[in-house]
Formats: sequence, structure tokens, C-alpha cells
Amino acid sequence: MDERQRNLLIKQNPWWRTEKQSLPEFERDLVKKIVDYLNYKQILAIVGLRRVGKTIILKQIIQRKVKAPKNNLCYISFDDIDFQDYRLAEELINYFLEYSDNTKKRYLFLDEIQKVPHWADLLKTYYDIEENLKIIISGSASLEINTDKETLAGRILTFHLPVLTFKEYCRYHNLDHSIQLKSIIRDYDLTFSHKKERYKELFNEYLIKGAFPELLDIPLTKEEYIKKYVKESVVEKSIADIARLTGENEKVIYDLFKLLAHSNARLFEIVNLSNVLKINRNRISKCLHLLEKSFLIKISYNFTASVAKQIRASKKQYLAHSTIVISMLNYPFNSIQTEIAGHLVEGVLATNFEQASFWRTPQKDEVDIVTAEGIPIEVKYQSYITPSDQKNILKFSNKFNTNKGILLTKDHLEKQVIDDTEITRIPSWLFLLTEKN
Repeated sequence: MDERQRNLLIKQNPWWRTEKQSLPEFERDLVKKIVDYLNYKQILAIVGLRRVGKTIILKQIIQRKVKAPKNNLCYISFDDIDFQDYRLAEELINYFLEYSDNTKKRYLFLDEIQKVPHWADLLKTYYDIEENLKIIISGSASLEINTDKETLAGRILTFHLPVLTFKEYCRYHNLDHSIQLKSIIRDYDLTFSHKKERYKELFNEYLIKGAFPELLDIPLTKEEYIKKYVKESVVEKSIADIARLTGENEKVIYDLFKLLAHSNARLFEIVNLSNVLKINRNRISKCLHLLEKSFLIKISYNFTASVAKQIRASKKQYLAHSTIVISMLNYPFNSIQTEIAGHLVEGVLATNFEQASFWRTPQKDEVDIVTAEGIPIEVKYQSYITPSDQKNILKFSNKFNTNKGILLTKDHLEKQVIDDTEITRIPSWLFLLTEKN
């Protein structure tokens, strides 16, 4: 390790010189969870889509959350091409360990670790032989796609950092951002109703540009910049990462992803995608898997007890956020006032669940979302609701003996009991603030 490389390492760790970095005041919800796990031995891995804030989280934890001597804190970014070498990475870590106090807890933060060849083998060695060393790493698509992580089985705990949630978006704008589902009408009346127009305004903003922290303060008038940022800094970079790691053709992945954007929140079949793109089904299946592993899409399965039926049946796919759909298809921002909004909102709602499916029968009865607890949810993002809008919730309830369902609307908030099934109508923006979600 030469002097220039040592100087770069010191520049990445300004607290060694008792300096501070300027960091955003706003913290993602995941920060608290990561802090809660700092006392456990296992390596902590933060994974997620590009530009969701993984690097900022690492730096916020270092500067605000960890009580340790300054020489016992080390941050190394492997975004720097000079550091992307196994032996040099080893030297950088050893440099830190040599000058740290091993009688006290030491914290090693490794950003974009997947860019170091055989990174898991490197970390396994330090995990096994070093006392009082806590390792926290970050990575994007390739950390999940690469099988190297299997080397660390039992030694690593993984946390997914999603795109910004609407709760976080409201918290950033200093608005109440939590409500209990069981008391939603009362809590809404007391806390949210007098500001509902502001929440609806923010929800429209969130649909358009709410996925990424760096866009929080960018006004909607900067439409061209927002779309360019999402396409180039997120989508194209992520797909380039996939292609570089797997050897798959970058254009094939991009064309598939754009096709999926056109069918966001809709059913799809691999054979149809194969026919449109003139590509082998197995290759399509592989590319879908890679897009899901890179956090660009989420695939949902039909609600059934049979895993075999789930695999054979049509599936639904959702892009990670409506922001990406709008940017990929170059929708004008005012399109969220049109019928397009329904699919955008459904996608945002569906991806907010860690585990969710949908329900569709051969007779084409369909419920948009079924929660892990088996609660049916229909999305009707419209101002006027008719009795027919809730018929599929009732059919699901009758078939699976549930006694409740949720109808997500644009404006309505009320409870009704129909045929022994309690159906709660909730504005979509309000539902995204519920603790149950």
C-alpha cells in the first residue's frame, strides 16, 4: 500500500483527524434496526437497489450511533477502483487493525464490498480470527446475485434497504407518519383529516419522484432531470452491473425490463415474454431472476396452498417503484391524474409488503393483493366506489372463510359489514402509513 492509497483511506475516515463529514439529517428507518444489531457477533449486510442510501446509512451510523474511540472506526469504500483488489483490501483492513485498540470494540464498515474479488473469503478470515471486531458491509445487486455470500453462512445477517417508503416521505416533510389499522377511523379523525389535502399532494409527489433520497428536494418542475437520474443512475447502472457479473447481454436485460415496465402490476407469462422478445424461455426466466435479485422488480404468485400450482400459474410483476415506471416509459408527470395511476398505485402498495400474493381463479375472479395473513385487498384508486368493486373480496372471503377485507381507494374511509365480512375502505395514501402494513 503506497502513500497515495493511505492518504485516500485517511480521506475516507475524516474522524481520524477529528474532522466531521457533512451528512443529511434525515435518517432511513433501517438505521435504528441496524443499530439494534451492532452488539451481535455476525457481519451485518445492507443490500438494496442503487441510490437508495446505503452509503449514507453507513456514515450516519459511524458518526452518530457508535460510541467508540475514533481510531476504532474505519470506513472503506470500494467504489474507488484502486481499492478493488483482494491483496490491497487486505492491506487496508490490516492498516486499520494495526492502529486500533483491540482491547475495545472495533467497527469496520466496508462499502460496495462486492467489488472486491472473493470478498466473502476475506471477511470470513477476519470474522474468525479477530476479537472485538464488528463488520458492517453494503452491496447492491451483485452481493445478492453472486454465490460468494454462501461462504459466510451462519456468519452474516442481511438487511434489505428498500426505496423510500411513504412513511419516510411524510416524516421527511415533518408530518405524522404512523397510524394503527385497528383504530384507523378514529385516529384519522383526530390526527390526519385536517391535513388530508397536504397528504394527498405529497402522495402524488411520492408516486412521481419518491423512490430515492437524492430526489427529495428536487422540485417536480425538473421533470427531465428526475427521469434522467432514474434511468441513468439507477436502471442502466443496475443492469450494467448484472451484465458484468453474469455475462448476460445488457441489451437483452434492458429490453425485458422495459417490457415489464409496460405491464407493471399486471399478469405475465414467460412464454409470452419469450415470444415478444424472440428469446429462449429459460433465458427469460434467468433474466427475471436476475432483475428480482437486483431489486428492480418484485414477482408475486397466485394465492394457493400448492407450490406447484404457484409455479405453473401466471404471475404478477411490479417494478420497484412507480418513479421507475414513469421514467422508463417517459410518462408526463400529470399522467398520475389519469387511468394510468391505478396500476402505479397498485404497484407501490404491493411492493410495500415483504410477503404478499394475489388471487385469480380460472373464471377470472381476482383480488389484487393477499397479505401473508390471508387478508384480501382490492385496489380501486378512484373517487367513486360501486358495490361491484368489492365483489371479489366477498368471493375470496366466502371461499377461504375470512371475515374481513380491505378496499383501497382514492378518498373513501369507512367500514361496512356485508354478508358477515367486514370491508374497510381506506384511502391508499393513508393505508401506506398504517403500522399493520
